[in-house]
Amino acid sequence: MIIYDLFKELVNFHRVMHMVISWTVPTVVTGKEELIVNEPQYASKFAETDELLDSLCQPVRDWFLSKFPDFTDPQKLAIPVLQSGEHLLLCSPTGSGKTLTAFLSIIDDLVRRAMTGNLNKTVQCVYISPIKALANDIQKNLIEPLREIKDGFLPSGAQDIVVGLRTGDTSQSERQKMLKKPPHILITTPESLALAIGSSRFRPILQDLRYLIVDEMHSLVPTKRGTHLALTLAHLDHSISKPVQRIGISATMEPLKTVAEFLVSSDSNSNTPVTIAHISGSRRLDLDILLPTDRFNNTAMKDILDRNVEVIKELINAHNTTLVFANTRRMTEVIVQKLRAIHVEGVEGHHGSMDKKIRLDVEQKLKRGELRAVVSSSSLEMGIDIGSVDMVIQVGSPGSIATALQRIGRAGHHVGGVPRARLLPTGTHDLLELVALQNCILSGKMDQLSFPEKCLDVLAQYLIGLVIQEDWDIDDAFELVTMAWPYRDLDYDDFIEVLDMLHEERRVWVDWEENSYTKRGYSRMIYYTNIGTISPDNNYLVFTQDGTLVGQLSGSFVQNLRSGDVFLLGGQTYRVHAINSTRVNVSPVTGHRPTVPSWTGESMSRTRELSESVLQVLKQVGRIVRMGGDPRTLFNDVYGLSNKVSDCLGIFLEEHFDETFLVPHSGRILVEQLEGNIPTYVVTTCRGRAFNMALGYLFAALAEGDDINVNELSFDENGFLIKLTKEVNLGKVSALVSEGKSRTILRKFLIDSQLFQKRFRAVSSRSMIIPRRIGAEEVSAQQFQQKSEALLRKHRQMESGDSLLIRETENEIYHSDLDIIGLNDFISRMSKGEVHMVHSRVKLPSPLGMNLYISSFEDLLTMRARAFLVKDIDPEILRRLLGRRSLQTDLDPERIDRYYFDKVGTPDSPEGLRRLMDMGGGLVVGTDHPLYSEKLAGISSEIIQSWMNTLSDEGRILRVNGTGSSQIDGKWFSKNMAYVHGTLGVLSTEGGPELDNVRNLYTGNLSFQVTTSMNDSGWSDVGLSDPHECLRVKILDMLGAEGPMTLDVLLERLPFPKAQIESILHELEVRNLLAVGFYKQTKEGEYILRIDEYRITGGTESVIESRRIQNMLLDKSFHVREDPLEVMRNHIMLSKQEEMLYRASDYRFGDWSDIKHDTDVLMGRLLNNRIGYTLKSEIPLILGLRPEMWRGENEEKLLTFVPQDRNIERKELEVEFLRSYSKDDKEKGKREFRNAVNNIDRLLCVAKQYQVVPNRKRSLSLFHRIIDAYEPMNFKDALEIFVKRLGPIRLYTIRNNVTRPVEEIADTLKELEEEGKIVRIVTLQPDPIEFYSSPVDSDRLQVRPEEDRSLRILTQSDPYCSRFIQEIRFVLRDGWYRPVFKGIDPIGRILMFKVNDYLEIKDVQIPHAYLDEFAVEFERLLENFKDQLIDVAVLHQFNALKIPDSPPEIQELVARLGFKPMNDERMRYIRGGVVETRSNHIVHRSLFHIHNLHQTSRKENEVSAIREMDEVRDTIALRGRCEVMRADLDAMAASNQLHQGTNLRRHLVWATFEHFQQLLMIRNMPAEEELWDVMDAFTENTDPRAYMERFALKRSEFRKLIQPLLRSGHMVQDYRGGFKVVPTKPDYDVWEVKKEYLRSSIMQYPVISMKQMERIVGASFKPEEIAQVLHEMEESKELVKGFLTDDSLHIQWGQRELIEKADKIDPMRDFVLPPSDPLLPYFSGILRERFGFGSAYMVFHQEEPIAAFKANTRNDVFDVTDMNGDPEKEKQALRVMKEFAWEHNMPLVGKVIERLRARISRQ
Repeated sequence: MIIYDLFKELVNFHRVMHMVISWTVPTVVTGKEELIVNEPQYASKFAETDELLDSLCQPVRDWFLSKFPDFTDPQKLAIPVLQSGEHLLLCSPTGSGKTLTAFLSIIDDLVRRAMTGNLNKTVQCVYISPIKALANDIQKNLIEPLREIKDGFLPSGAQDIVVGLRTGDTSQSERQKMLKKPPHILITTPESLALAIGSSRFRPILQDLRYLIVDEMHSLVPTKRGTHLALTLAHLDHSISKPVQRIGISATMEPLKTVAEFLVSSDSNSNTPVTIAHISGSRRLDLDILLPTDRFNNTAMKDILDRNVEVIKELINAHNTTLVFANTRRMTEVIVQKLRAIHVEGVEGHHGSMDKKIRLDVEQKLKRGELRAVVSSSSLEMGIDIGSVDMVIQVGSPGSIATALQRIGRAGHHVGGVPRARLLPTGTHDLLELVALQNCILSGKMDQLSFPEKCLDVLAQYLIGLVIQEDWDIDDAFELVTMAWPYRDLDYDDFIEVLDMLHEERRVWVDWEENSYTKRGYSRMIYYTNIGTISPDNNYLVFTQDGTLVGQLSGSFVQNLRSGDVFLLGGQTYRVHAINSTRVNVSPVTGHRPTVPSWTGESMSRTRELSESVLQVLKQVGRIVRMGGDPRTLFNDVYGLSNKVSDCLGIFLEEHFDETFLVPHSGRILVEQLEGNIPTYVVTTCRGRAFNMALGYLFAALAEGDDINVNELSFDENGFLIKLTKEVNLGKVSALVSEGKSRTILRKFLIDSQLFQKRFRAVSSRSMIIPRRIGAEEVSAQQFQQKSEALLRKHRQMESGDSLLIRETENEIYHSDLDIIGLNDFISRMSKGEVHMVHSRVKLPSPLGMNLYISSFEDLLTMRARAFLVKDIDPEILRRLLGRRSLQTDLDPERIDRYYFDKVGTPDSPEGLRRLMDMGGGLVVGTDHPLYSEKLAGISSEIIQSWMNTLSDEGRILRVNGTGSSQIDGKWFSKNMAYVHGTLGVLSTEGGPELDNVRNLYTGNLSFQVTTSMNDSGWSDVGLSDPHECLRVKILDMLGAEGPMTLDVLLERLPFPKAQIESILHELEVRNLLAVGFYKQTKEGEYILRIDEYRITGGTESVIESRRIQNMLLDKSFHVREDPLEVMRNHIMLSKQEEMLYRASDYRFGDWSDIKHDTDVLMGRLLNNRIGYTLKSEIPLILGLRPEMWRGENEEKLLTFVPQDRNIERKELEVEFLRSYSKDDKEKGKREFRNAVNNIDRLLCVAKQYQVVPNRKRSLSLFHRIIDAYEPMNFKDALEIFVKRLGPIRLYTIRNNVTRPVEEIADTLKELEEEGKIVRIVTLQPDPIEFYSSPVDSDRLQVRPEEDRSLRILTQSDPYCSRFIQEIRFVLRDGWYRPVFKGIDPIGRILMFKVNDYLEIKDVQIPHAYLDEFAVEFERLLENFKDQLIDVAVLHQFNALKIPDSPPEIQELVARLGFKPMNDERMRYIRGGVVETRSNHIVHRSLFHIHNLHQTSRKENEVSAIREMDEVRDTIALRGRCEVMRADLDAMAASNQLHQGTNLRRHLVWATFEHFQQLLMIRNMPAEEELWDVMDAFTENTDPRAYMERFALKRSEFRKLIQPLLRSGHMVQDYRGGFKVVPTKPDYDVWEVKKEYLRSSIMQYPVISMKQMERIVGASFKPEEIAQVLHEMEESKELVKGFLTDDSLHIQWGQRELIEKADKIDPMRDFVLPPSDPLLPYFSGILRERFGFGSAYMVFHQEEPIAAFKANTRNDVFDVTDMNGDPEKEKQALRVMKEFAWEHNMPLVGKVIERLRARISRQ
């Protein structure tokens, strides 16, 4: 172990490294004057503790002293700077208190103003976080200190300081609340801040902003995300008038001066100085490199990870909490799985691809100390508070000094903590890099950040967002943009070119004459839904030929594939058959080398600084070796490495110098040409992947320019490998590049590369030319790719040949992918003769270049089929890959034969003969089968015949006939094998040998005959079993009975195609049932059963076939019981209703409600805190499996209110709990109550019971006391019962369910085993795995069972399925789906979801052989869903094909299941709903006709129109329903005696008194008790003046008093201005009133969906209530259900008569639907998704909405303030708007209209 104390190492530079650099920010002036920057001034003054304490106000000072012993160095250095008002850039180590440093002075200022009452309710501070998790964390860590200050130190009466969070996950309602009650401290992300500043409603609450904090700047500034943030900050500075103090925070960052300029460049107050507080070397580091084995150099690459995992396990066990960092998400998953496999408890993974809820749960568990370790990629390296971590493990070099420091700093992440980290190399090359990395950290060397500048795609996006709310002058916009640091040198011509492109693409409208621009078309929605700079690649789904989804491939990778290619995915090899749309169809292959690389060279490169350090190490070693020295001395004495690491690295480099005396350094690269038929060059530079890619692409471009094709090009950090069709003259390279043509050559090659296409897609998406989504409609991957390809072709054909997007794509590649700076420097030095390429011809690359060469073999040899490749690989490479043991163990053939002869004993009874027949195939008298010949040689034929008679009488053997195969017909088989051989016999004569996949053969019409009779009678026809399964069983039978066989032998014995046999062998191999090796010294690899290999090669454990264990668990789990509660008892707990389906007789989903409400059933967090249902009788068992958990004060208090003799409601509990809290502390009490309830639920102190309540749609949830009411069972007894019920069970599964310490579980299992109460059994998976079972189950496992081959459709949470979830996902792949099982084998899956009252079946993946069985079970499942009122199902695909494109047998099955074609573009099929779709035009026509908006149904005048309306909001809504309007709405209200009140959607409307009475009964909410007196006063007198006079109220006071009653519907105002109390009818039934209202509302719409109905009737109706009425009307034939309009995504209900009549109605006129119209909620989905408005005027043209606008109607004009619409139909929209304005006699005015008119006039 080495402990580095950087503070002591650099003690002589203490004042230099702890320095403050200050200068004045350059003044931005008009024109191009020189910017004067003051010289940096160095200062090192640290404030004294007393001085800082005195500067804080009393409450903050007292709080600080109560929490911390003293200020840290960063705080002493930086806080005085912040208090002086200067900008600050703080760079200090992780855990040094940076966040508190930034916030302390801000909190102090806010607290001071809060105490004096001068704290405005506006945003005072904005904190910007690069990631949402960090933002969430900071919010929690701010709220708690502020609460502590308020509760303990602030005087009463002080204002509350509010903290708010706004990210992409913040709901719309939360954002609205934020506008009404702004937080003082706003925590946000860069994208959310950009949206907020662009909002006219949000900007006003930022006007008092004083502070701006940007955290983790090192992750922002080198990316385009940082560029976007810089523009946002410039916009912020422009939007507010007051100066804002800026604070930048990061732990690791260089160059500081540039970052400081970036932070403050747009500051409007140019005289404010910026200060850099740089704290370096102030923390000790406990850092060391560990080798996982003493023989590291000779350990196979594939074994190093396993050894590293063992080291990780030891380190985890030695520490409380460990954080393990891997460099990829895939490696994160692998390490987690391997740690769990070796029984490391409390380990979770955490990376960006995981669901957000899972990641948050892991973070919380880690923070609470519930986890021993978390394995992460990069998602936890930021400053998220994850509690106390005392060890960080880095697996492999992270490739960056900054990243390493950031990750190491996660340990000891608290003030004064010492970070402890261990670095584990993944190979010798990686070890070299880790040594260089460690040296960089020791010497204080840092990565230099590189900043993207003048990014035109980000600028395009920003310019669109700039005009969302207001128009901009072009020159003003340019000036604003150039205030941002990345655009300080932006050329005006480039700016205009971006605007011109946006104008041509209809994203903005540029008025060149007025020199201004504004938004256009759908730009608002495009901007809101596409903001951001991260553009993910499009993915392709990969399907096997039977429809199984095996994974995803990136679009960039797929474009390199062609038919016949073999590639790696998930460790398996697949051959490509076809690529169409967004799918790749493949088949698995065994023993084939990939023809395309399984990885690309586009991952993050090693930083230039770290690469320089690697080169420096090599240079120093080279100098020592040339002088005859030992490099180990250098590593020990200078680098401080341990002897083991020094020796290992010394051996590696000595091997390199033995082969070539040269190493790459700053002036040299090595070019090694490999001997062979294909010219292959390995170029070793050790300069990082980005440089290697740049140089490699240049080499490739030069080769192609000389008509030499490039076959393969791959990269790593140390070099690149290129394979060509013929040799190149390397002497030309220097001459070509020295002429300055390198960039031109490189560009010509790049523009046709996959890398360029990928980056072009990102640039076009980021610039919003090709948006990913428009509103809620997401562009499919196929459409996006097609559009980007078309756009690229268009831009390549431009006359200039240098389009903006192509130029930006090239710049992005040079910044992100290629080290163009390093390449240019290399070329420059080469032309001067300062850099040399040393060319040599070699058989194998030198050790430094070997890693790249063997990388293509490494992935391949992780397969079980590596034996196929051994002979083709050079022995040296084989040694590096597999270690010293490069071949499978060679065994004595005689020993193998003897093992198989002894495997089955000589029969001595009928049962013995049956077991022999299980292994030996068909039996007939006189057989020459070798097994029968040997085993039956000494037994008379009479005895054999008598045994056969006994077995046939018992039905345990069968004779087969009618297969058409002479090898099968007439022979006797064991019952298990009879159906296998009968099926294979039929297949061999019915087309099976011609099929590459027997599952594609439909076998429903095929059969053979069997009999148990000895006299050739009693034959019966039987259908075929699953062909694939039968072939699989036959192969296992042959290998198990006869021993190892090569592929050729199997092909000779089995009359089926090679592809089919290979596919099954591959499947068996990946399921760990087979191994491959050279067991009899054959030339080809032999297949052998893994269990046989284990036994032959000396395995000591007595093992059981894993398949037997699975079959036993299947039988136990699916044993059908009469009583569903007995099923629950047998499984201890169940989670879902589906889990009862195959276990309880005559069960349906509708029965679940009765089970759930049974008084013996409880629901709670049971085994391992999983939510499930169990019986009261099982509670003692469950409690016995859980340890007694600690409960806090609030939990104990809450439990006192939970009685033992009855259940209690949550509300009753809350009332009792809050009694002890004062009125001021109610919010605190509610928060503590929620936490306490969650805790007692999690600790199983209570469970829940459900109770049916009359007239209530939902069940009543009641708390049932567990703690002290049930006596926990003794743990030992509980564990015994647990094992007996659920066994055989793995130790891993026990630990997943039993929340006891690992040691206690292990000791108790050992005791039970010693007492004979349980038995330990072992199986191979593929290594020996322990199971525990009861003695009875163990005995049953010794007998080979007859397998249950029933087909079942399960869920992934099913008790059986969840036991083998990893294996299932390995076969069926990850994802959410319903697995389909044939016995214990997962054979298919259903991608099915419940959506909007129907089942969305995306795909059904089932082999053809199972279609008939599947149809029965799928029909059963669909029928059960009817119990939940889900009787409509929509089917998209079957086996990855659209139904019309599927084989006839699938189309027949789909029809048999009741599915009918919907005749839509997506070729979907529907079951249970009508499919007579109508166009939206027709439905809208009928709707408008019903509501009197159609020209033929409009009323003659306003008198007739108002009588047809239940509610009317204003005159504009009324005017659209009548031809002529002579009186306004007030007059109409008086003549019709209407009243004004609040409707169910909370709008103020005019309606009849009876209507408001109905609404009040629907609300069913009593008035507030304190307002009863008001209601009493207005019961007899409606005049408000009398009330005001009586109580001396002002009108404003009266309005404030009466408003709650008006909003709740208890009072209305009549047309004379009087107020009336609305009474309810006596003895009314709320549900009947609601039903009547719903029925009436539904009948007003020809077609309506559930969501539309919810919007129309408002929040007073629950979705269940609406659904019930819709279903009742459907059952009574009043409505039909289905997809009734074109392209509907929702189930709809409609009135068939109205729909059919709509065809006869004349087309609808063009018109405008105002926001006050009752129909607007019907269209609100379209309004929001298409136009981005919640409420607006909708413009209809030809019965379709084409635009929407907002307008003020004061002063009798339509003052249009905003508009969005189809840019192609602006002319039509303006015409319709003009007609609308003319009809209302209110002219259109406003800048929006003026611009629209100007655009149209110029078209």
